[in-house]
Amino acid sequence: MHPFFIALVNYSGKKDAGKIFFLRYFHPIILSSPLLQLKEMMRSECRIFYVSFVFFNASTNPMHTDPQRAQLILNIATEVFWEWDLKTGMILLSPRYYELTGLDLCPDASTSCFAEMACLPESHQDFFSRIKSCLDDNEHTAFLSHPLKPENGTSVWIESKARVSKFDNRHRIVRIIGTMENVTGRKLAEEKLRKLNRALLAINSCNHALLHAENETELLREICRTVVETGGYRMAWVGYADHDEAKTVRPAAMAGIEEGYLEQLRITWSDTERGAGPTGRAIRTGNACSIRNTLTDPSFRPWRAEALRQGYASVQSLPLKHNGATFGTLTIYSAIPDAFDDEERRLLTKLADNLAYGITMLRTRKARELAEEELRQSEARYRSLFQNRHIVMLIIDPENGRIVDANPAAVNFYGWQQEKLLEKTIHEINPLSAEELKTEMLRSVEMKCNYFLFRHQLADGSIRDVEVVSGPIAIDGKQLLYSIVNDITERKRVQELLSESNERTQFILTAVNAGLWETQIPSNASVWSSEIWRLYGLEPDSCEPSFDNWLRTIIPEDRAITKQTAMEALSTGAEFNSAWRVRDNDGTVRWLMTKGIPHKDKDGSILRYVGIVIDITDRKQEEENKRRLESNLRKSQRLETIGTLAGGIAHDFNNILTPIIGYAEMGMSSTEEGDAFHDYFTEIMHAAERSRNLVDQILTFSRAQEGSPGIMSVQSVIAEALKLLRPSIPSSILIEQRIDNTCSNIQADPSKIHQVIVNCCINAFQAMEDSGGVMTIELTELIPDDALLLLHPKLQKRTYIRLAITDTGIGMDEATLERVFEPFFSTKPVDKGTGLGLSVVHGIVTGCNGVIAAASTPGKGTAFQVYLPTVDKQSHKIKTETQPVPGNRNILFVDDEPANNRMMNLLLTKLGFNVTVQDSPVEALELFRKKPGHFDLVITDLTMPEMNGINLAIELHKTRPFLPIILMTGYGNDIDQTVLQRSGIVKTLHKPVKFSELTNTINQITSCPVSGTPAE
Repeated sequence: MHPFFIALVNYSGKKDAGKIFFLRYFHPIILSSPLLQLKEMMRSECRIFYVSFVFFNASTNPMHTDPQRAQLILNIATEVFWEWDLKTGMILLSPRYYELTGLDLCPDASTSCFAEMACLPESHQDFFSRIKSCLDDNEHTAFLSHPLKPENGTSVWIESKARVSKFDNRHRIVRIIGTMENVTGRKLAEEKLRKLNRALLAINSCNHALLHAENETELLREICRTVVETGGYRMAWVGYADHDEAKTVRPAAMAGIEEGYLEQLRITWSDTERGAGPTGRAIRTGNACSIRNTLTDPSFRPWRAEALRQGYASVQSLPLKHNGATFGTLTIYSAIPDAFDDEERRLLTKLADNLAYGITMLRTRKARELAEEELRQSEARYRSLFQNRHIVMLIIDPENGRIVDANPAAVNFYGWQQEKLLEKTIHEINPLSAEELKTEMLRSVEMKCNYFLFRHQLADGSIRDVEVVSGPIAIDGKQLLYSIVNDITERKRVQELLSESNERTQFILTAVNAGLWETQIPSNASVWSSEIWRLYGLEPDSCEPSFDNWLRTIIPEDRAITKQTAMEALSTGAEFNSAWRVRDNDGTVRWLMTKGIPHKDKDGSILRYVGIVIDITDRKQEEENKRRLESNLRKSQRLETIGTLAGGIAHDFNNILTPIIGYAEMGMSSTEEGDAFHDYFTEIMHAAERSRNLVDQILTFSRAQEGSPGIMSVQSVIAEALKLLRPSIPSSILIEQRIDNTCSNIQADPSKIHQVIVNCCINAFQAMEDSGGVMTIELTELIPDDALLLLHPKLQKRTYIRLAITDTGIGMDEATLERVFEPFFSTKPVDKGTGLGLSVVHGIVTGCNGVIAAASTPGKGTAFQVYLPTVDKQSHKIKTETQPVPGNRNILFVDDEPANNRMMNLLLTKLGFNVTVQDSPVEALELFRKKPGHFDLVITDLTMPEMNGINLAIELHKTRPFLPIILMTGYGNDIDQTVLQRSGIVKTLHKPVKFSELTNTINQITSCPVSGTPAE
């Protein structure tokens, strides 16, 4: 059995007539399955079908003998083979058709008649018309190119060949056979070639217009017309980029379908919405820019509605450039979306470049013509001016200095006849050397200088000062100098006199840092000298000199009173004297003073005020420094007086405390713990210790008490102090630390510096106790500058550490700040302080050769600044002393206080010493001289009526040079150590002294015999 095609076609003549429902190629060995499908489909469809079995006849065609070969040929062929039986509606198609259309013909496939299968509906009529035309012309084959839209939605171009293969007996077409081929590539190539030919033709026409253009406007119109008519575009226009504030693009020419479109454009080349279109972007970037589809491109939104009304589907803007700068665009509109491909864009860019060159060429030509015309008119004007009889004019040859021409005024000025004057050279009338003159003329030719001051000699031999203005001029192609000469002899003499006067005035004003002013009263017009602007802190000529502008330069705090003073002077006709402050741009405040003298007419009315303004900032600063120094001096004197008084009180108080502590210690040692009297003595001892600490604070303030100075680190003391203070400071107070850990060490008693930090911190947090705030502790290292040295004269030009303790509390007024370091002065309640804290701090800092200063503003807080000199040494630890032991030495004790004598006699005797007590240093000296070898040690008070302890030690050493002597004092360590060494005093004890300290010192001295002491 032969291979065959089966086609199932609706032949009912109703809906879907001619529709193919089943078409497939079969081999006999797989016949059963398709027949069953065909049977089931015919049973289910309520239509009349025609079933066609088409067999290949193997006897007539070799292909029929081999179904596989036939199938292979159909698969390999690039064309679609088809046959259409119009009578039966049967269609035979090769497999290539499915690849071309994307259809999959299966029992449920939906296809239509062959015309719909072969081409789009709009091509149906053309399809049959071409076949009929072929028959009418007795041609064998009809050719038709048409688009086809396959299932995937992408249109392709098809070239169909159709031929009638059978007619019925009435000569009607019964069967048509033919082929279909995809020619999309060829069609696209043809379209691209057509567009390129169109663009090339437009470029050729435009180049022709460029060659023959005489006018820029006509050139632009011709280019636009050629682009539209030859290029087949819908509209073209040329726009120029204006350099106004809005950066407007101004239309210069257009052609095509426009209908008022350009009037509504309002295109700009700024980076805004109306500059985002292709024209604006092309000007900004200098590159060709396009809109592929005006309907969808968001950047074209401002012009979309009008563009659609005009039929513009795509846009191409091409920059017009000269020397790399874009000055305009050629913009082309097409009715087809995406009409401009890369090749066409390249050709149109070339066209725009040619157009830009043509525009530049026409402008250059026009500028040259205008310049030539201007030159002709200039020469005519020159000749008219040159004959002027009042202004001296010369034409000079710069190469040799010869006078080429001279006008009548020159003849009158120099005194020679014109013929004689033209025989001369400029060297003969100018006393400068030939080399100097040649240099000046060359400078004038090169336009480096065209103004000169010379001295010219006249025919009568006199010399005149002249002002010469020269410039190059070309006459008959030769470069000459055109010079105008003015006689300024008299003017120069007056100017020299005026200049001398101005220089003197300027020198005086500069020397006194002053400026001059004048104000006309009727018109209120003012004149300021050049120095006034600087004094007022203004740039020269930055405003109009006036009364109001002067007031604006005054700081607000002084403005009202200064204006009132000026108004009072004006109303009374008196002198205007005032001082005020101005602030420069950098914030510097300066003091100015003015004195204005009224000038009156004969009736006494004020015509104007003339005055002087002087900068008195230095004077004010000196006055302020003097006031501050006087205040500091008064404060220092007051503190020194108070300190001296405090030192005396402390001395007397120590003498009182000495027996109290001594008897308390003896009482404690004489009673057992638990005994009531032991407790009594203990409380007395505690009270005495508190009193002793109070005396130490008083001595510290008076700078009479010093601790044990050593090399120490302030950083570590700050850390210890804050660790101690933090638990007692409310949480509402924040502590900020700004500690420079690289600061050098200082030489001081660590306990005293600890006391300074604690007292200042307590003062700070008590100021913020109710409101809370921030306490800042800052430690830095510095070398005082001149301003700081002026503020604190006790500072030196060396390295200091600066300890700053600042709070944001209630602050202090000026009166409180003035007394802040006075002892017993306090603004706190009685239970909050004694008034000694800051006075002690002042004494400690002063004793360390430092400076302390306080600054405060009510409501804003207080800052204490402590400056201590640094040392280039490392801190070290102090060794502790061993416990004392009792002794049995012979001691001579000398003191003018009976209570001390009685107490020390009991104490030393109790400790096992043999004590001889004397209340008179003179009697003690006489006793010692009688028995110089009897005493192992002498203990003497420092201050006694008949002889002080130092003089007593000197006298004792005259008798026995190496006698150990201990000096006791109620003052601090204000005794010169050199004096102590010369007097032979080996140890100094500070009252009140405790048992342990006294016995330890005695045993330490007496257990180590001094070298050279006579043996007993």
